[in-house]
Amino acid sequence: MVDQTELHVTLDTAAHGRRIYELCSAISRSMAKKSQAKLGAVGLSAGAAGFIRAVGESDDMTLSDVAKVLRVETATLSALAVRLERDGLLVREPSPKDKRAMLLHLTPRARELGEQAEKITQSELSKLTKDVADTDRKRMVELLQGILKNLDDNPP
Repeated sequence: MVDQTELHVTLDTAAHGRRIYELCSAISRSMAKKSQAKLGAVGLSAGAAGFIRAVGESDDMTLSDVAKVLRVETATLSALAVRLERDGLLVREPSPKDKRAMLLHLTPRARELGEQAEKITQSELSKLTKDVADTDRKRMVELLQGILKNLDDNPP
């Protein structure tokens, strides 16, 4: 038999978990919508800007490396990589270490667009916590990292 106190704690924890999920989802959608409008002016989608940022931060990345950084499935990025390559923003070349792997490299044009996108993104991100005290921002990051770790520790 389930203890009523234990059941209440579980339900309360689940309700808080649901609210955190809803708020994080709403924040993510709102940020994407605001950023997308401005990123479109430089010819990038939010997804393309994130992809370019990830590839630009490290040399010799594969598509699966980018997927890990962006926390998405590799298949999700395949079509985007093809479009970026078609648009002259991405170059793929075989890895000298693993012939099955393709290394991704940004073109100079992609780096230029990535810099413009980063300025736009930084501007939008700075608005996210503008009225939140520095100690609260730091604590919020710690809490959210803990939540993400809980999810990573308990895969589906």
